[in-house]
Amino acid sequence: MNERGTRRGWRAAAGSLGLTMVLLSGCQNIQDSTPAQTMVRVIDASYNAPPVDVKIGTTPIAVNIGAATFTNYAFLPPENATAFVYPTKTTTATASVAGAFEVAQEHSVLITDTSGGYQATLLLDQAANPPAGYVSLRFLQQAVHTGAVDIYLIPSDGTLAGTKPLLSDVATGTVSVYINVEAGSYTLAITPVGDANAKDVYTSQALQFTDGQVRSVLIMDAQLTTSPPVTITIGDDLN
Repeated sequence: MNERGTRRGWRAAAGSLGLTMVLLSGCQNIQDSTPAQTMVRVIDASYNAPPVDVKIGTTPIAVNIGAATFTNYAFLPPENATAFVYPTKTTTATASVAGAFEVAQEHSVLITDTSGGYQATLLLDQAANPPAGYVSLRFLQQAVHTGAVDIYLIPSDGTLAGTKPLLSDVATGTVSVYINVEAGSYTLAITPVGDANAKDVYTSQALQFTDGQVRSVLIMDAQLTTSPPVTITIGDDLN
């Protein structure tokens, strides 16, 4: 799976003129030059959901998506509205969540599993820059079968054994707060709780985080392997 997720430049998009709507096989991106907008995307982290479409009210923001996906942000008028999730090519919503989509805010409609199906939750994303020299990272732990994990960011000159966990005992279903980390090159490692020497450890390729970035990291079970037990997808929240 794509470890870096969908890249975007919303500041450049906000300077474009008029309303541009682009439909893609996996997502839909709406961009508007008006500054009094709210931004909404979809994060599909559901193993149970079929391919789905998502609308805010009656406005489509994602088409025919599946796990693990971050769509681009859609620029919409601010309002109190409901996000509806539809199996693709159907007209009956099978999950929904209501919320206040306010001016200059970023939101994610997170689709996750329940014991009997799937649900939608509304997240408020970080729309402000981190402190100078830092990046802000948030972790969405949806590895249902793997269970609780420890999360490490290993510096380029470091080792797993010599690095303290960034987050410990992160239970399935956890959406962490944003954590400010010095910009730089890191390897992301995900291990069973308290066992950095375990055989089945997820280790990413080198990840380069630059000053001012804000990212969400989606952790899900690997579907065809047990080693490594998880995969990651990284979504661009800002910069």
